[in-house]
Amino acid sequence: MAAKMGVICFLLLVAITVVPARSVGQGEWITKYRVEDLKTKQVVLERDFESNTFSKYSPVFAGGEYNITITVKVTIAVPYATVKLETYVDRPTLLDRFWELKSSPPPTIVSYNPSERYVELRQEKGSLIISLYGKIPSKETQQTLDGLEVLHKTAGFMAVDLKGPDGELLDKLVLDVIDAKIFEYQNLLGQKEGVLDTLRESEPKVAPRYIELFEGIVARAEAEAEQGFVDKAISLLNLLKTDEVPREQVPTWMETFFIPVTIGLAVVAAAFAAFSLRVKGRLSYVLLVVEDQIRDLEGITFRASRVDKEISSSLESIKSKLKDIVGA
Repeated sequence: MAAKMGVICFLLLVAITVVPARSVGQGEWITKYRVEDLKTKQVVLERDFESNTFSKYSPVFAGGEYNITITVKVTIAVPYATVKLETYVDRPTLLDRFWELKSSPPPTIVSYNPSERYVELRQEKGSLIISLYGKIPSKETQQTLDGLEVLHKTAGFMAVDLKGPDGELLDKLVLDVIDAKIFEYQNLLGQKEGVLDTLRESEPKVAPRYIELFEGIVARAEAEAEQGFVDKAISLLNLLKTDEVPREQVPTWMETFFIPVTIGLAVVAAAFAAFSLRVKGRLSYVLLVVEDQIRDLEGITFRASRVDKEISSSLESIKSKLKDIVGA
């Protein structure tokens, strides 16, 4: 009886430890990875879940060949249990293998062939560091619409996953993949967004309607790209020219100078007219002054007519009122 109870307790312990509470793809098992361009050896991105750091230096491209160095950390030991690390990248053209071990046991490697797609290891406490060499599928970001138009969308490509003893998914490594067309669009979008920021802050101010038009085209391009119509998005962004940007209309020299002068002239003339009503003896003097101002105003009106018809019309109206005052 005691022996049976011991066996039951052991089985319960195994059941608890084999299927611990883990979040898939959150760094519970694959705690760190580093992606390098297999040809240039340049680092593309680095991620460390334990230190919560992520650095991206350039995009991961469909059709690109990469060296992905992975750290798998086993924190719970389970006797006789194994886990399997499997890849879904295409076979590289620059090397003749998928895998290269970078660490020593534990955990113990149970099945390892550099040319096979998977590596199997015991669930022993320790860290496995291994390099994966492979090519991202060339068409990963492309979809064909109605057999004619090719859509380009950023893809979440699962390069590696880690499965438990019963095939349950424990963790996965997913890379955001783009292609050359998406890269072109992203660069162009960044340029136009920078131009838009400059237009908003420039002096003299850009016409508000042009800013609205610019924002509308950028938003439309983003919507097209999100649906995969990257070629259309690029065409839309290329419509945005900044050579001759319409500016807000500023007061002309005529509006700045002559309108205040003529308004002041009208006020002075009206004051003289009112004063003349009270001081009869000086009426002739007032009339002479106003008539002299009318002659000056006629010269201003003539010059204004060559620059701005609307201002000229306003001056003509003021002149007529002054003439009414003096009875001319």
